[in-house]
Amino acid sequence: MQWKPDLEAVSREYRYKPHGRCWAVYLFTTYREGDGPSPRLFTTGDKVAEYLTREEARREVYRLNGWRYKEKQP
Repeated sequence: MQWKPDLEAVSREYRYKPHGRCWAVYLFTTYREGDGPSPRLFTTGDKVAEYLTREEARREVYRLNGWRYKEKQP
């Protein structure tokens, strides 16, 4: 895909998703193309890291997004 000069990144957020038996952390970036009343929006995702457990991936997503992490209570 060739990037156009009128693309503007409007949001970036880290998320985690299952990846086989592991959990992967992705950076999702949403872009806006064009101006006007209805600009075209699309999102790309790039894999950043992979973890063995969901809790490890969750902890890393919180750290990367700058959120306050709170342990889950059993």
